[in-house]
This record gives sequence, structure tokens and C-alpha cells, in this order.
Amino acid sequence: MPLRTTMVGSYPKVTESGSDNLPGTIDRWQRKLISDESLEQEIQKAIRRVIQEQEAAGLTVITDGQIRWEDLPHPIARSVSGIQRGALRRFFDNNVYYRRLELNGGVHWKESAATDEFRFASKVSKQPVKVTLPGPLTLVISTQMKEQQSREQLLSLYAGLIRQEVEALVSAGAKEIQLDEPALAPQEPLLPKAVDAINKIFQGVPARRWVACYFHDVSTILPTLAKLQVEVLSLDLVTGPKGADLLQKGIWTKEVALGLIDARNTKLESALELASQVKKMTQAIPSDRLWLTPNCGLEFLPHEAALKKLQLLQEVANNV
Repeated sequence: MPLRTTMVGSYPKVTESGSDNLPGTIDRWQRKLISDESLEQEIQKAIRRVIQEQEAAGLTVITDGQIRWEDLPHPIARSVSGIQRGALRRFFDNNVYYRRLELNGGVHWKESAATDEFRFASKVSKQPVKVTLPGPLTLVISTQMKEQQSREQLLSLYAGLIRQEVEALVSAGAKEIQLDEPALAPQEPLLPKAVDAINKIFQGVPARRWVACYFHDVSTILPTLAKLQVEVLSLDLVTGPKGADLLQKGIWTKEVALGLIDARNTKLESALELASQVKKMTQAIPSDRLWLTPNCGLEFLPHEAALKKLQLLQEVANNV
């Protein structure tokens, strides 16, 4: 049985051939040059392409590539009243930007932002579909704070809103749900409370629960992350390779996604070298507890490079 594989979540919206260029399509739609129906057709076309490329690569669990998302905080603004999207800000240390969230009072969850996306992807895909959502701490640091607001209050607020989103997804049949938490990092004062918030979001949820950490070396905070009550912890082992040593020492005893493929570098790694790293891991961790993934979303790469990384992912898994 090959090692299980999946993407972290995101995937390029633009192809080299120009057959898919959603940002350009959205721009034409905003200028009223194309209809709502034409925009929806192009979005669905892109999602089908993303799913087909994952299936062709042989991935065990697929995502819809977060094609409808403009940025990671975007879904919460779509599903919640009282939250607006504000000024652009750099997304961690990447050359991409997101819009900060602004809370304007009367904040309440109104409808699921991801349920329809999940249903469409499940209908199109032959493989199980994993739904990704922004985690509560990442939403906190993505928010433009006001004087009367505290980070602790925002963390609790976002946890409650995400919990409602998760419940809607479970009702729709989702069996794989992931929270993306690039904000989980060393020296983060809210780290223990963020772990508690994630556990409350996922409490009693009848699905495989994932938390994805990336952009940071989290080896020093793995003991705290080990308190997460989830089935799968996804780690960026490109940024923090020391985490692999701690995993082999048993600091995390459940399933782990090894983010060994660099999703922010077009250079293609050696399949043999990666397979050697994974085989070393299997000496300490049973292979049925392991997943192989990129270290973060593939949206930071050109489409051709992202596709090659997908194919490399499955090649390594097959070699192991």
C-alpha cells in the first residue's frame, strides 16, 4: 500500500496556457464585461481541472484548491455578518497579499461559506475531499484591531464562528476537515489558548480532523501542539526540519502529514532523497500513521511547477 498523499489546500488559479485565469475573469466580471453565470462556469471549470490534476497524480485525498478564495481569511468574511474586508497586507513572508478583516459590530454567522464548495467538489471527485478552513488564531492576526477589542476576545469569537462552519460541513457529509494555522508559531503569547480554541471547535466532530502548521519552525512548540485533539497534524518540515527528529521520538502519537516538498520553491527535489527521508521516518512511525504533503499550499508556485510537485509527491509515496 503506497504512503497516503494529499495537498495542504491551495493550488494555482492561473495556468501557463491561459485556459484558466480566474483573477482575469473576476476582473472582467467586476467591470461587468461578463455575466454572473459566465463567472460561475469559469470557476467550476477551474475546480474540475484542479481535481482532475490531483486524481491524475494519484493523491489519496484531494481538495478543491481553494479556488473560490481570494485569500485565507476570505471565507469567514463571506459566512459572517458584521465583518468587512479592509486594506491589503502582506501574507506572512510571501509575495502575496490578503485583505485585513474589520469587525463592525453585530457579528454573527449567517450561512456556510464552504458547504456548497464541498458538495460540488465531492460530486466531481472520485476521491475523498478534504475541506480546509482558516484557523482561529490566523484570523485573529488577520484582523485590524480596534481599541475596545482584545486578541483573547477575538480568538473566542472566531472559534465560535468556525465551529458553526464545521457543524454545517459535517451535516453536508464532510469526513476530512482541516484548519490552516500558519499563525501557530514560537513566541506566540496566545499559543496555549489557540490550542484550546481549536479543541473546542473540533470537540465531538465525527470527521478526520486536521491542523496544518506552516511557514514556521514549530519544533520548539511541538509539546504544546501535542495537546491538539485532532487526528492529523500537518507540519512544514522544509522550514523546520528539526521537527522530524522530535516526531521520531514519539512527541506526537497520532497521524502526521510530513511536509517535505517545498511549495514555495520551483526547484524540484530528488525523489530518491525524499523517499530516503520518509523511509527513515517509518523506522519510528508506522506507515499507516503517515501522510506525505507539500509543506504549505501550492498557490505560491506557477501552475507547471505546482503540477510537477504533485507528481513528485506521488512518486515519492510509491517509492516508499
